[in-house]
Amino acid sequence: MNQLKRLPVKYIRDFIKKDYKLRDECYVCGSKNTLELHHLLSVSELFNNWCVKNKVNNFDLDKIKSYRVKFSQDCSEQLSHENLYTLCSFHHKHLHSIYGQTYSNHLAPKIKNWLDIQRVKNGR
Repeated sequence: MNQLKRLPVKYIRDFIKKDYKLRDECYVCGSKNTLELHHLLSVSELFNNWCVKNKVNNFDLDKIKSYRVKFSQDCSEQLSHENLYTLCSFHHKHLHSIYGQTYSNHLAPKIKNWLDIQRVKNGR
């Protein structure tokens, strides 16, 4: 059995990141420097809920490789580019300073609204 060296969700994030592309500028301010990706929906929460729904509670490296494919297929809508924002480091940190490093997915509409308000405040 191949033991995991990291949390299972880290393998999931690495797998789904390969399909993501940074946009050219920060969604909020238009900066082209220190750009980062922000998932509107928490991948950790999505994965935890998926594991409960699918009765997954045993992880090793071989299993996580198969789980991550199935998870990305089952959650493709939530993981889509419509729920992914490119933010500069400043606005990404600012968002997490308000809503916390991790937050529940029920806050996604509120966070989307905050992003849109900040965008307007920045003349975009």
